[in-house]
Amino acid sequence: MRAALIILAVVTLLALALALVFLWRLRSIAARVGSFQCSLHSGSHWVPGIAMYTHEALVWYDVVSLSRSPRYRWDRSELVILERTVRQDPVHDRVIVEARCLDHTEPLQIAAAPAAFEGLVSWLEASPPSARRRDVI
Repeated sequence: MRAALIILAVVTLLALALALVFLWRLRSIAARVGSFQCSLHSGSHWVPGIAMYTHEALVWYDVVSLSRSPRYRWDRSELVILERTVRQDPVHDRVIVEARCLDHTEPLQIAAAPAAFEGLVSWLEASPPSARRRDVI
């Protein structure tokens, strides 16, 4: 009986430590300048994440992960917004902008709040003259 309680206490402490590391990771990524909530369409569903502008790329982190590295990285000079659609999210009663994009030749679809999407468009349009830019729709 005593051994079972010790095992339960150790497992509980490990779970608590894991939860704290998870929350610390989310907070540290979300607090960075240029970060915003951004979902990525993967297969048949949307995956929540946090995107962040860097000088050269847009990086995307999974929300449900312990990794400190971004899962995806799209070069600023190669990312093109092809089409955007404004939708009402009935679950959370808010407006969402869905965008079909192209990175090199790979299509991707992202969704973000309107203000975050306008920031993305501005970031793409403000790329340095030396970067090979494409038109943004």
